[in-house]
Amino acid sequence: MQPFATLLLITALSIPTNALVLRDGVRIDVDGAIHVENGRATFRVGGTLYSVPAEEVDLEATRIVEAQAQPAKMQERSRLRVSESQRDRLLRELEQNHEGKPAPAEALRIPPGPTAAERAQTSEDEWSWRGRARGYEEGIRRAQEDLNLLVQRAAELRAQISGFLSLGYKPNQFSYQTTQLAYMQEQIPGAELQIQRAQRLYEQFRDDARRQGVIPGWLR
Repeated sequence: MQPFATLLLITALSIPTNALVLRDGVRIDVDGAIHVENGRATFRVGGTLYSVPAEEVDLEATRIVEAQAQPAKMQERSRLRVSESQRDRLLRELEQNHEGKPAPAEALRIPPGPTAAERAQTSEDEWSWRGRARGYEEGIRRAQEDLNLLVQRAAELRAQISGFLSLGYKPNQFSYQTTQLAYMQEQIPGAELQIQRAQRLYEQFRDDARRQGVIPGWLR
C-alpha cells in the first residue's frame, strides 16, 4: 500500500459523494458522503448506516466519480437561478425586513441518526453474513483437501508398485498396494464432485446475498 493511502486509513476523512466505489469495481449509491476513520468507511444507503473496511474502498475512484458529477451539478444550479424580477422582489423584501425572518422549524430539524440498537443490529447482521460466507469457503477448502489426500496416496501407491516391479516381485506379492490404489482411484471422481457442489452452493449463496442488497465486503 502506498504511504499516502496508508495515511488516509489512519486519518479521519470525509468525502462528499453520491457513489462509493470498491476496489473490486462495485459501485454503491450513498446518501451524500462517506466517512473514513479508524480503518473503516461508514456511509448511509436509504438512511441506513453501513460500514466496510477502508482498504476495500477505492478512494481515488470515488473522488473521480464525484468530480465527474460536478459539471452536471453546476449546470443544475445555473438552471435554478432566479429571474431579474424575482431577484428585485427578494431584494425589496430584504430591505423591508432588516431584522430578518427566522428560519422555519422544519428547516432546522436534523434527521436523527441510528440508535444504539440499530447500530448493534447492523453489526450483528454484518458478522452473521461474514460467518456464513466463511462457512461456505471452509467447505470448499475441506473438499479440496480431501481430494489432495486421495491424489497423494494414489501417487505413493503407484511409486510402491513400480518399485516392486523393478525388483522382480510378482503381482500377488503386492496385491494389497494394488487393491488400495484401485480404491483410491475410485474415490477421486467423487471427491472432485464434492468440490463442484461446494463451489455451486457458495456461488448460490453470494447470488442470494446480492439480491438482498448485502454489501460485498460483508461476504469476505
